[in-house]
Amino acid sequence: MKFHVSKTKSLALAAVLLAGWTACNVGGSGTGQLSLSLTDKPSDDYKAVYITIKDIAVHKADDVEDSWTVAAEVNRTINLLELANGVREELALIDLPSGHYTQMRLMIGDTWDNSLNILGNAHTAANYVIDMDNQTHEMKIPSGFQTGVKLVQGFDINENSTTELTFDFDASRSVVKAGNSGKYILKPTIKVVDTALATVIKGLVTTVEGQNTLGVGGALVNIQIYDGTIADPKDQISIMTSTYTDDTDMHRGEYKFFFAVDAPATINLVTTKEGFVPAALRFPIDNGISNIDKNFTLVAPTGTGTLKFTVAGATPDISVLYSVRQKMTLEGTEVMVEIKSFSFVNGNPADLILLAGTYTIVASTSGKTTFSQEIVLAAAGTVTVPVVF
Repeated sequence: MKFHVSKTKSLALAAVLLAGWTACNVGGSGTGQLSLSLTDKPSDDYKAVYITIKDIAVHKADDVEDSWTVAAEVNRTINLLELANGVREELALIDLPSGHYTQMRLMIGDTWDNSLNILGNAHTAANYVIDMDNQTHEMKIPSGFQTGVKLVQGFDINENSTTELTFDFDASRSVVKAGNSGKYILKPTIKVVDTALATVIKGLVTTVEGQNTLGVGGALVNIQIYDGTIADPKDQISIMTSTYTDDTDMHRGEYKFFFAVDAPATINLVTTKEGFVPAALRFPIDNGISNIDKNFTLVAPTGTGTLKFTVAGATPDISVLYSVRQKMTLEGTEVMVEIKSFSFVNGNPADLILLAGTYTIVASTSGKTTFSQEIVLAAAGTVTVPVVF
């Protein structure tokens, strides 16, 4: 399957070869290959999000419980924000004994490589962000992730063939700002996609100004599945994958990503951009479709208001995930779509400027009952949501 490679193409290819040679290579009969690559659900809050991947381990179905085999030593510091809009970067090509594997473990490293960041500077931390003012902020890893990110995703290695898997890293939900302390926390949020099943979806987001149709760069486009029968509101919407539209002169407004579903499903394709009314499309999807083209035309809002939060009862140093949702009628069906999400810890998050309208605010955190409240925001108005766990 063809895919774009990141801006660090030459370094990436060299690293792929090195990872393949240094992997757990048993060789001989009864082996197949596992190809691992990395992509990202982007964030518009930072210029760069760097993580260091130390190694990748696997667990075979017939292995002793809690035993792991290090399959690839990666030792690379990667900017996740370069891996959006259909871009994937290979991490390793590994020889493994044929059979069924039940889990993988991705180890986040604490020793950075010798590459340069987007500012042309050497890294000064293994995991950090560069904000919009070119300031760097190291991310600390919670103790629960110091033993690695366990990915319970089964896969088969067949003799003399290659299995392709992609780590879909969600940067926007993985980076958590810790209140007013200025500290940042890395809480890795990752899905595993079977590349062989993936479907490509692409299109163009535009707006009309006078007689001109213009591409809209930097618009968030994501695939959501809504199930209102689920009891816990935080689980009613699943974000499958997302990207931002291209913001260069030649391709402004274009987007592309790939994804896979466990079974045929009806999805909501949603696009949002500050200064425009959110838009969405609803249609059925299955795996293995080569290309799906979906375009959007965004319109300007009629008025905005301010949404404020106060938080009580959250556990210190544990992030709270906020989801701002809105009802839409798509293809004759009333569904809830997420138009904004973010994580925050130890305090009240910043105010949001939203279009006037009716919203449902959902807030969730580990070990607490999910908070959910409907609010009506008037143009030029202010609503304070008291989030209480």
